[in-house]
Amino acid sequence: MDATANVTARVYLDVGACEGAANAARALGDDGGALCATPEPFGRIVVGLYGDAAPDTVRNFLALCSNAASTPTLAGTVFHKIDKGNGYVVGGKSGSPRLGQVSALSGERFSNGDVTRASAFEGRHFRPGTVSLALESAAKDGEYGTTAQFLITTGPAPVPSLDNKNIVFGRVEQGLDVVQRLSNEKTFKPSETARAYNALANLVGDSRAGKAKAAWIKPTRALVITSCGVLDA
Repeated sequence: MDATANVTARVYLDVGACEGAANAARALGDDGGALCATPEPFGRIVVGLYGDAAPDTVRNFLALCSNAASTPTLAGTVFHKIDKGNGYVVGGKSGSPRLGQVSALSGERFSNGDVTRASAFEGRHFRPGTVSLALESAAKDGEYGTTAQFLITTGPAPVPSLDNKNIVFGRVEQGLDVVQRLSNEKTFKPSETARAYNALANLVGDSRAGKAKAAWIKPTRALVITSCGVLDA
């Protein structure tokens, strides 16, 4: 699956940044969210969606971008991982909207048969701007079953380590510069001592090593999807 895949729908994500990480003591506008009132604007990302290849995943993503009443939304949520080493950013973590997270997806409306179809995992993370359902990331965060987590590859190199683990369901058609800006944001940096202790813990099989290392790809600022919507295909 590559740039020749059939685009059946398009959505946009407007992205900005707030100083500091998401904080429940602050509010984004009048929404009562976890972010600042006036985020620094980064720009717009337009994503073409592969509805033929991943119909349920695309249906769910369209719902998250539709801003329909009483429906979980990506608006006001954050990109919570920036994996510079592997070349991708991740958003859509389930949890409290007060913390910039997506309300949990539940019920028949958000069921996803794609996760049980082998053909849905055939897409490759070959080009910058590949968008996929981040099942591996969700599992590491303790999210099982239906998830809203998605990732966008930042390039320039392919990311074969993501293949066969996630469902490719779209590509960035506009705004790769915005994706790159996200990927250039600072993440939490451990001290050399912390790195040494983590390496030792990993060597002896301490499960806390992986959990500690996961914090190293968290951005130091709240990188927020300030608005989103569905465009004409």
